[in-house]
Amino acid sequence: MTDPSRPASAPLISVVVCTYNRAALLAQALDTLCAQTLDPDRYEVLVIDNNSTDDTRATVERYAPRVRHVLETAQGLSHARNRGWREARGTYVAYTDDDCKLPPDWLANARRVIEDRAPAALGGPYFAFYMSPKPVWFKDSYASHDQGSEARALGPDEFLDGGNIFVRRDLLAALNGFDPGLGMAGGRVAYGEETDLIKRLRAADPDALVWYDPALVVLHLVKPRLMSLRWLMGQRFAGGRDWYKLNHSDSPPPKSRRAVLQTVRQLGYHGIQFGLDLARGLLRRDRTTYPAFQNYLYERGFRRVFQMGETVQALLMQLGRDGD
Repeated sequence: MTDPSRPASAPLISVVVCTYNRAALLAQALDTLCAQTLDPDRYEVLVIDNNSTDDTRATVERYAPRVRHVLETAQGLSHARNRGWREARGTYVAYTDDDCKLPPDWLANARRVIEDRAPAALGGPYFAFYMSPKPVWFKDSYASHDQGSEARALGPDEFLDGGNIFVRRDLLAALNGFDPGLGMAGGRVAYGEETDLIKRLRAADPDALVWYDPALVVLHLVKPRLMSLRWLMGQRFAGGRDWYKLNHSDSPPPKSRRAVLQTVRQLGYHGIQFGLDLARGLLRRDRTTYPAFQNYLYERGFRRVFQMGETVQALLMQLGRDGD
């Protein structure tokens, strides 16, 4: 069922694409959004330009009036996403990335779920695609997010991905949208703003339906730098840091001298274990399970990097710093 309070002239879905200096990739995403099988009257597309200095505006104007350009001068993905829902006219606001390709039935499938389930939020998987050769060791699963082949309500510890998420606009307004202290900002690698939003949505309404449908597929570009061990290590560290921040914002760690020293020892322990994982990966790994050293490092060793990110964030909070 649909929202009876929505004006007949308003779209069902507002698609928000936040972008920063990636005009060439943005054009590819907009091509796929303009080719959706859903009736064009049922959706609108907004590009939130987060202070780009390239030809983003000119690129978007090529798609007018199907696509609307909005400039958001406050730097950061959460600021841009918040500007998106404030500008949106749809009952649901869909967020996808400027380096994604959307299959033609993406929005039609979303409409089906909305009419059948009327969820508070919905989303689906994303899968990797490439425009350049990938390293032989790099698995598609390293850059994909798949929560299974069954359409279902997500459990309390499951979340939707920010590049493929739809949220009711009235709920975004009630929750004041995304936390500007979380998420990417310029060159800062940070995560967690959509997870935080879903956590707050569930806290406000424990019965809120968060729906996953495998038909809501998004294809996400894996650029060469995202396939380097250096990037992947930094990504895993940032993921641990931001996961700890999300889960301990209301329950910070103790700040006594003894507690701080314990955290420092824990950080040292994770560092030693990571060093041992490096040695195992080089010398003793199961080469059937981990054909390349990089596979072992990503799938085993980087768990320690995530833990180091968590521990560093705990230490920063103990020392009275925010960790950014």
